Amino acid sequence: MSRAFIAPRFALSATVAFSLLAFPAAAAETKVDQHDLKFTPDAITINAGDSVRFTDTDHITHNITIVNPDGTADDKGMDKYNEDIVVPFAKAGTYQVHCKIHPMMKMAITVK
Repeated sequence: MSRAFIAPRFALSATVAFSLLAFPAAAAETKVDQHDLKFTPDAITINAGDSVRFTDTDHITHNITIVNPDGTADDKGMDKYNEDIVVPFAKAGTYQVHCKIHPMMKMAITVK
């Protein structure tokens, strides 16, 4: 193999390696289902910047209310059967989630 082919390959490899180091990994999305009047799973751990996709496979409407680590609440609204609500979590902490319609539905999200 001639040197003419080695140099471009090395330059391309170095460029790809640098671009992987320069940009953080894409945010992940974790799925939480609402079924049988409960959140499944009822506790998850994610990284700051990740999102949670709340799905509803119950044949009834649910609400998603998130209590932030500082105690403030954020009502994400109602979802219906087969509808999703995607919620990003930017800051670390423990978040409590509940359904205002069905008070027994609760879960915890730990954000690292």
